[in-house]
Parts: sequence; C-alpha cells; structure tokens
Amino acid sequence: MSAKQRARYIARRQELLELEADVQRAELAATFARWEQRRVLTWATGAGRVLLRALKSPRVRWLVIAAALRAFRRKA
Repeated sequence: MSAKQRARYIARRQELLELEADVQRAELAATFARWEQRRVLTWATGAGRVLLRALKSPRVRWLVIAAALRAFRRKA
C-alpha cells in the first residue's frame, strides 16, 4: 500500500468514525430526553397520589374548601 493510498484510507476511516460518533450522540440525546420525560411523569404521578391521599382526610378537605371560598370572597 502506497503512502497516498494509506492517507486516503486513514481519512476515510476518520470520516466514518466521526459519522458513527454523530449517530451515537443523537441516540444518547434522545435517550436522555426520554429519561427526563419519564422522570417528570413519575414525579407528577407521585405528587398526585400524595394529594389524593391528603384529600381523603376530612380536615384537609375542609381546609381546602375554606381557602377556596375565602379566595372567591376576596375577588367578589
């Protein structure tokens, strides 16, 4: 293999490696985006469960209703 052929081979190999790296970066970014979205949904679901559990208590329901009525009265 001549020096010219070897240089072409190395350049082509570098180009292919750079393309592969671009694909891997895109896949990694998509994976992180899915993980971030899943984490937000998990957090929101957990917060909803806690809220529903709290609203099962009559005292909490009464406090929420009293606060809402007070806010409506101020606006009127």
